[in-house]
Amino acid sequence: MIDDTTKNKTNWWEKRTPRSVDFLRLWKENPRFDTNESQSKIKLADFVDELISESSEKDAFFDLIKSIVNMGFRNFDPIIVWKDENKRYVIAEGNRRVLALKLLRNPDKAPNSIRKFILQQAQLIDRNSIEKIQVCIAPSHQDSRWYILQRHSTSSNQKTWQRLEQQRFIVTLYDEYNQNIDTVIAMTGFKRSVIIQALRFVKLRNLATCKQITDLMNTEEKEIILSNRISMTILERWFSTEEVRERWGIQFDGMKIKITSDEHSFLNAYGHFLKLMFNVESNDLDFLVNTRTIPSRNNDIFTVLPEVIFPKKARIKELNPLLKPNASQINVSTEITPITTQDQIKQEKNNSQTNIDSSTQNNVQKPVKHSNNRFRIVSPQAQISVTSAKLNSLFSELKKLPIQRYEYASSVILRVFLDLAVDDYICKNELDKIISKEYKKDYTHTILQQRLKFLCDKHVKNSQATKVINKLLQNSNEHSLDTLNSFVHGHETHKIDYRFINGFWDMLIPLLKVLVDLKER
Repeated sequence: MIDDTTKNKTNWWEKRTPRSVDFLRLWKENPRFDTNESQSKIKLADFVDELISESSEKDAFFDLIKSIVNMGFRNFDPIIVWKDENKRYVIAEGNRRVLALKLLRNPDKAPNSIRKFILQQAQLIDRNSIEKIQVCIAPSHQDSRWYILQRHSTSSNQKTWQRLEQQRFIVTLYDEYNQNIDTVIAMTGFKRSVIIQALRFVKLRNLATCKQITDLMNTEEKEIILSNRISMTILERWFSTEEVRERWGIQFDGMKIKITSDEHSFLNAYGHFLKLMFNVESNDLDFLVNTRTIPSRNNDIFTVLPEVIFPKKARIKELNPLLKPNASQINVSTEITPITTQDQIKQEKNNSQTNIDSSTQNNVQKPVKHSNNRFRIVSPQAQISVTSAKLNSLFSELKKLPIQRYEYASSVILRVFLDLAVDDYICKNELDKIISKEYKKDYTHTILQQRLKFLCDKHVKNSQATKVINKLLQNSNEHSLDTLNSFVHGHETHKIDYRFINGFWDMLIPLLKVLVDLKER
């Protein structure tokens, strides 16, 4: 722990030292990234995908890169690093900026979704000019975190964390220091009331992950619950209203959350309020639930929410959701099961580690097992390696499109994606002229069936891929090209089901590994 006297003496944040961008390591525990899942990601592209998952974040990141290209890297705001136990410099402050520099220096490491843009920008800058940057070296990780809290709580020039991100950071410190509020106060300089409020509202937010609430949600709403996109400012304004606490029987006792109402009816009302707040599905309100309509239109909101009832015999119960629910253990495509004990968490981690260890010891790569009940056709970790901008964009959209809500659109896109993948493979391998000669027509006039047969007969040697093509060419097969064509031109709809479409994609995977170098990390 650094006291104020020591800080003033050292002033390490005022001293700048040149360090190579290539050897600076991104901070995996940065609160900007959704906790459990992103902390396991280690590749540069993974950090980028996480950072640009929201369109507004992507636009801001692009603006940052363009600014560096047009005006050079201007180090007005310091980059803060610390040395880890392996003597490597880890970035505490400035991850976005260093990430942008890393991509400009090594554009090939950019994810496919933005690689074209990064390549274009990288050609406009002298990469050697951004090889080294000035950084401030914190004496320890603890010192760097002290600095971060000062910056993000007082600076208007920094790109501030979302409310939930800042609160997560406080929760992390609280856990690390054995839930000792006095230690967290001494380290952050925050008032006791601020820390207690953060812990209290993170608990309320995490209460949304319990099964009774998530059973009310569609897949897109469950995804919001598991991300950092729940608006903490809306939740805080709602639960800070005295009328809400009275009608729902909520009491705050420090960081404790207690209810005098029936727990089942409270959770039911809370879940329906979240659905109104997310605004994914249509509802009976003619306005949005946000900080402008709370508390002025609370009465209107209450009219469309289930009533919270109170037991005849008065009692007080403490709600105690975990401060850090493990989202990686929740299957958002089926149902969400609350985590109840630390022993369960430990057991799950052990099981996961066992699976990882056994898979890495096997030299033969086992196929990834999929559930056809998932809510996206393509997993977020999947990637392809093609130059086609259209194919890359379509693949990126397949990662985001909620298939259970857009089954018809997904079925058509599946057919289009296969067509584009076959075309890309043929053109990349300069087979278009050979096909044109074989079928005695211009290549553009050949149909997908002819192109697949041509590849199967002569130009795809992978046995698993050829099996897939044979299945596609057999009309009697359920997963056939005829079925794909019917998605676009046919009138039957019985096969337009998200489970069937997911299963069709899974069947295509061995072929797509050949056509577009599909990889699932």
